[in-house]
Amino acid sequence: MNLYILLCLAAVAVVGLIEWLKNLLEKFLTVPGWVWSVVVFVASIGCGFLAVYGADVTAHNPLMAVLIGLAILALSQIGYEAIKKAVLSRAEKALGIECEKVN
Repeated sequence: MNLYILLCLAAVAVVGLIEWLKNLLEKFLTVPGWVWSVVVFVASIGCGFLAVYGADVTAHNPLMAVLIGLAILALSQIGYEAIKKAVLSRAEKALGIECEKVN
């Protein structure tokens, strides 16, 4: 698999994971904003290690895993709103409904 495609897929996965966690946890407790920043960082670094050691797209090196994790972090933060809107619009078209929550 191409490294660039893997980076984009991992960024979408990180955004999806964060949105899922937010929706799950908001029913039970209030989480401060800085916690989500830490969770995004940890998820991105985790996806970086998964990409390096699981997908075998580059040299097996912890430094490379952190570098790819930081690239995933940057992509997920830059495209956060665009990724959310794209996924919601595709889901609305596929299901034929309007999603209640857009933010």
